[in-house]
Amino acid sequence: MQAGDLVFIMGHPSRPIFGTRTVGGLNCTETITHGTPALVVDVDILDHAAKRVHVKVLVQGMTLWVPGGFVKASNEDG
Repeated sequence: MQAGDLVFIMGHPSRPIFGTRTVGGLNCTETITHGTPALVVDVDILDHAAKRVHVKVLVQGMTLWVPGGFVKASNEDG
């Protein structure tokens, strides 16, 4: 996954997915609906061994950081 990739924010359909952004020095949490399309802006690898990443995506007119486990490539099966 790299900047410019089209992705979908996927989780459990009945539960919201949360993305974060900074506004005026404060962290804000935004709700993202399961299946929402997004565009990758940046990828931050937190821990290679544990495969922990955060992905900055452009979604709903905002750039949000989302845990990598919720971000699925548009051409990924499953």
